[in-house]
Amino acid sequence: MQEAPPAPLTRLRMSMLRAARSLWARIPESWRYRMWTIVGPRWQSAYARSMIARPAQYRPSNPEAPLVVAGLFSTANGIGEAARTTYRALQAAGLNPIAVDLSEPFAPVDLTSEIPCQQMPDDQEGTLILQLNGPETMSAMQHLGLERGRNWYTIGYWAWELPTFPTGWEKAFRYLSELWTISTFTADALRKHPDAPDIHVFGHAVAPPKGVRPARMKFGWKKDQLIFLTMADSMSSFERKNPIATIRAFRAAFGEDPSKRLIVKTRNLARSETAMTNLTTAIHGAQNIEILDTSLSEKDQWALLKSCDVLVSLHRSEGFGLGLAETMALGKPVICTDWSGNMDFTNETSAALVRSSLIPCEDEYGVYGDTSAYWADPDHEDAVGHMRRLAEDTEARRKLAATGKAHIEKLASASRTGQRMSDRLDEVPNAPDPAEEG
Repeated sequence: MQEAPPAPLTRLRMSMLRAARSLWARIPESWRYRMWTIVGPRWQSAYARSMIARPAQYRPSNPEAPLVVAGLFSTANGIGEAARTTYRALQAAGLNPIAVDLSEPFAPVDLTSEIPCQQMPDDQEGTLILQLNGPETMSAMQHLGLERGRNWYTIGYWAWELPTFPTGWEKAFRYLSELWTISTFTADALRKHPDAPDIHVFGHAVAPPKGVRPARMKFGWKKDQLIFLTMADSMSSFERKNPIATIRAFRAAFGEDPSKRLIVKTRNLARSETAMTNLTTAIHGAQNIEILDTSLSEKDQWALLKSCDVLVSLHRSEGFGLGLAETMALGKPVICTDWSGNMDFTNETSAALVRSSLIPCEDEYGVYGDTSAYWADPDHEDAVGHMRRLAEDTEARRKLAATGKAHIEKLASASRTGQRMSDRLDEVPNAPDPAEEG
């Protein structure tokens, strides 16, 4: 239902406003400055919040109203890739989404998006899928110009990696018509808040671009080496991604064997001295382990996954596990922890699942501060065993890769995911026609 425009100020309110201004002017300037320094930012923040559009309860009645996906289209992290996969999934379902890039105000611009991005439409109504998390919601809507009086059906599409509700994210609820999220694991965490809006689960669409080819020579890998790959971003917590556990398991499995090589693909190492120190300490002396710290283009990222022989993710928790799903879609076997978001698409036949136990969430990198939460501690010996088995048994690698690929294609294709999204949008009732209401 469209909001009514704000009513004009009454004479009484105008009189009160003039009196307040007169009183303010009588306060000595130095005092006014002190008071404004303390109260001003809070007042500005409250005023800014009050000016943001409240969510529509209906989808636009106009079938030509825009459908917008706003996110980090020019950022090479998981949230950026999520926005790109959502856009492509909606396209695969026959919809015509508009991509609005929010990378510059919210994240590093370290990728040239192949998706054409536009400015936020100035239409009075539309549907917005905001692919950012709770803390960024208010600022994103301000940046998009969604002020009171505009009537957009606004969907927050969130990712979260712990089984507890993230403190403070509930402040975004007032701006959202409904919530989408990336896994049943994340949905269960978000539903723990009593004020959470309607929540729907849409795992990431996984669609490798056509013609992806290995590029082992480009990355400097020998043809006769068996390449294990693990990935981590210091901005997403090294403790959660847990590459140190993968390094230890690899060294225990293969020692200095030059026919086996572990690639530790990282981003943003320079931003965390602790991560760099811990990583180099774990690798010290190993000639068959390499750090690849860079932001890759979409094309090169897919080529990296296609070039490895086995992807290893001994993570403590995943909201979804997009790297795992993408590697499986390319027909490569994966070894991963048997807990959290990836369990929507990994099982004992589609992946080599590493047993784990649950331990308190203690993050030395400071990304996750909820010590009441818990996450996984993957079993070292089980990980070593999976690595050795897949290294020694070519047929086991082939069979696991084929099963994983078929499983992902069935569950997470762009067309299937996009159609499910489209079906959900169709379920939302359109705004009633004012003429019919009258």
